[in-house]
Amino acid sequence: MVATGTGTGTGRGERVRNLRDQCTQRGQTQLAASGLTLRLGALLVVAACIGLSSNASADPCNVPDNGTGTVTLPPIGCDYLSPDQVHVIIDGLPQGTTIELAPIHKDFICGGQGVPVACSVPLPPGECEGAGGSLGGNVDCFESTLELQATGTGLLAGFNRTLFLQQGSTEIHTGPRTAGAPVQTFPTEIVAMDLQLFGDPDFDVLRIRAGSAFGLPSSGETTLTKRASGDFAVDSFFDIVYQIDFQGAPGSVLEGMAGTTTSSLSMVTGDNPCTVPDNGSGTVTLPPDGCEYLSPTEVHEIIDGLPPGTTIVLDAIHKDFICSSSAQSLCSSPPGMTCETAGGGLGGNLDCSDSTAELTISGTGALAGFSRTISVPLFMEVHTGPRTPGAAVQDFPTEMVALEGQISGDPDFDLLQITGGSSNGFPGSGHTTLTERPSGDFSVDSFFDIVYQIDYVGAPGGQLDGFSGSTTGSLRMETGNPTQNPPAIPVLSVWGTLLLGSGLLALAAARRRAL
Repeated sequence: MVATGTGTGTGRGERVRNLRDQCTQRGQTQLAASGLTLRLGALLVVAACIGLSSNASADPCNVPDNGTGTVTLPPIGCDYLSPDQVHVIIDGLPQGTTIELAPIHKDFICGGQGVPVACSVPLPPGECEGAGGSLGGNVDCFESTLELQATGTGLLAGFNRTLFLQQGSTEIHTGPRTAGAPVQTFPTEIVAMDLQLFGDPDFDVLRIRAGSAFGLPSSGETTLTKRASGDFAVDSFFDIVYQIDFQGAPGSVLEGMAGTTTSSLSMVTGDNPCTVPDNGSGTVTLPPDGCEYLSPTEVHEIIDGLPPGTTIVLDAIHKDFICSSSAQSLCSSPPGMTCETAGGGLGGNLDCSDSTAELTISGTGALAGFSRTISVPLFMEVHTGPRTPGAAVQDFPTEMVALEGQISGDPDFDLLQITGGSSNGFPGSGHTTLTERPSGDFSVDSFFDIVYQIDYVGAPGGQLDGFSGSTTGSLRMETGNPTQNPPAIPVLSVWGTLLLGSGLLALAAARRRAL
């Protein structure tokens, strides 16, 4: 049977929020299982999640130069995934029933334990790549893991498993590239991917194949971009036609079921969520229209003026940049009819725009259950350093000079005001990298380390009636896949947070006994 394996796509901000929510729920479950009830449990869970969230925010595929001005493929340490599609099993299941398999292709190994991987071009043990192949470049052969989150629908609703297909190998052919070039783009093709699972409690057999060797064409493209660090960002995709064969195991919910489903999906790694057209001068106009700045690992917070142990968390997405007359009137050097003009304190350009901060708000402590989504209109002025239009990679410093906005008359907030930027006494330095793509557009990788102040007054009759205060904090906002490391934050595992919580409780008990 031939099927279409597609799902519903989500924006990057929503995907990051979902990641954070999943991690928080997992952390809370583990805390509850430990028998600990901690006033600071929310803080500990956030600390436990930072490692997961930062993986979502960092460049998803950044690989060292192999010493020849390029990288060795496949990109070790990177994951290929399909953000908005899934593998799907249909054939052999009852009508209206499917098994969806959300994939992550990862853990690439070059001939484990000294045994060469099956390959049309002989490779020494421990090597993944050699010259040759049908595209005139290289051949890559390797073992790997296909992690599948299996979810049943219809009569299999409630069926949920995580599966790991590790038996088998993959062969990919790549086109020629120019080692030493700052941007290297070349075609790719999956010639053979054959991964299997045997003896599982639910699947007697689960086999996924793709590639031209099986009559399942799966072409793609890879772009390597030299970063300021000397490493390469790897942006790669494959449009895969695949075949899934399965046979249910005796005694399982799939007993007596078997079939073969053929379908297609795209798998990507390093896909940049912020791409902007060339403005005709070999660079782009900033801020990047259509992109979103967000903080995958941190949130704005309101603390001052609230009861002890209570906070208001504001999860922000900064978006919808507009070159308006109102922004020009507030700009230190009005740019005219565009957002950007020469000038500013860094010797490059000055950018002024209106924008929106979309805030997903949730309360803790005495405000648990308080939940809102509020949009705050903002004015923003950013100064940027010099860049070289026409260069394939353009790196320059940035500074948030002004970030100002507020709402009033809201059912919960008589006033909610956000202030940032060096002109207001709140430093906000950052960095931006523009990378030319084969299409002629530019990927924008950018971050700001922002110090901010939030002032608020609760509205009469609202949940915040009688509360008011001013909180100053800091966080990183980013778009694209910036490679600069964020400020060091202590990262604790869930067990680390449990030990920390136990220690703090023991310390508090000792102090009470001493009194």
